[in-house]
Amino acid sequence: MEKAADTLSSVKNGMRILRLFSVETPELGVTEMAQRLGLHKTTVHRLATLLEKEGFLEQNKKTRKYRLGLSILHLSGVIDLHTEIFKDAVPILESLMKKANEAVHLSVLEDDRIVYLYKIECPHPVRLLSHIGRSNPCTCTSSGKVILAFSPKSIVESILRRGLPKYGPNSVTDRNELISQLAAIRQQGYAVCIDELHEGATSIAAPIRDYSGDVVAAVSIVGPNQRITRANIPWLVNLACQAARDISSLLGYYG
Repeated sequence: MEKAADTLSSVKNGMRILRLFSVETPELGVTEMAQRLGLHKTTVHRLATLLEKEGFLEQNKKTRKYRLGLSILHLSGVIDLHTEIFKDAVPILESLMKKANEAVHLSVLEDDRIVYLYKIECPHPVRLLSHIGRSNPCTCTSSGKVILAFSPKSIVESILRRGLPKYGPNSVTDRNELISQLAAIRQQGYAVCIDELHEGATSIAAPIRDYSGDVVAAVSIVGPNQRITRANIPWLVNLACQAARDISSLLGYYG
């Protein structure tokens, strides 16, 4: 039993290492990874060596730092499948951006994180740090919450057991409060997050359903609080919900 627990811990830490890499941080050394994860350098070096052996990491011979390896390309085929399913939704997202005049995302839930499949940037100079492929904790985002609200209880409980991270000043860290919020979202059919992922940012999300009626994704409008105010949130909610209905119909949902 102890050996199984050690194996599970190693797998989890290996995934945590892979998630450290992003467009902003394409390369990391062992010391940097250890500091960011709070792990011993020996542990990180061992895991990085294993990931390199399997092709998920590769080492830059000049800098001695690690970067994502070619095996990631194989897994990216799964994301390509997601984007292929939703590619017909792009005109709807573009129309939503023009009406709302704010950034628009289409996202899916992967494990306990929300992953952005599409982003339509708005023309304003103030831009939020997000891009296609980026992931964020699902409990701090309107997209994550709106998908969780319609997910099986087993998925919600699994995420609650891992703890609720605090990012923005209004991040929900109490399990009972999150459960209450999910119930309200399920009833009203949309989610609004203010200062939860980033201070000064508001996001509004609506659920996207497939032909069976299951919620498989979310469409969201995201922008700074100076522009997305309590006065215009109801109007933006209506826009997001209509866009979600239009995309759902593309997937065969006619509820």
